[in-house]
Amino acid sequence: MSTDPVLDEAAIRQQLTRINHAWQHLRGEAMTAALNECFAEDATMRGPNFAFISKGRQFAVQSYQDFVAQAEIKAFTTEVPSVDISGDTATACYAWQMIYSLAGQEYTEQGHDLFVFSRRDAQWLVIWRALLSS
Repeated sequence: MSTDPVLDEAAIRQQLTRINHAWQHLRGEAMTAALNECFAEDATMRGPNFAFISKGRQFAVQSYQDFVAQAEIKAFTTEVPSVDISGDTATACYAWQMIYSLAGQEYTEQGHDLFVFSRRDAQWLVIWRALLSS
């Protein structure tokens, strides 16, 4: 287990990269496997206005699968994540912009992703995520 803040921050940023790579570039079992490695079994998902969406890794992973099954991502960009670490807990957030098509219509959205990580068995896992559209 690392106690080096630089290594911990790099590990958290790597998890964020894995998450975004998985939903943008992988499908089916490959996406499921990649996302399962990033989320804790008891992860909680929140949406607009921090409304409860679901609890559990399976539901977190399914939320990504449901979105990509319905939408065609045309562009997705993020700012460099801000990471704050305190012991075995960390937060990470970034602004994002996305262009996608859904049911024949094109949408442009922007917002923020806010993640809470917990160090479990020497690995940083998402335990809470809020997706906030602007």
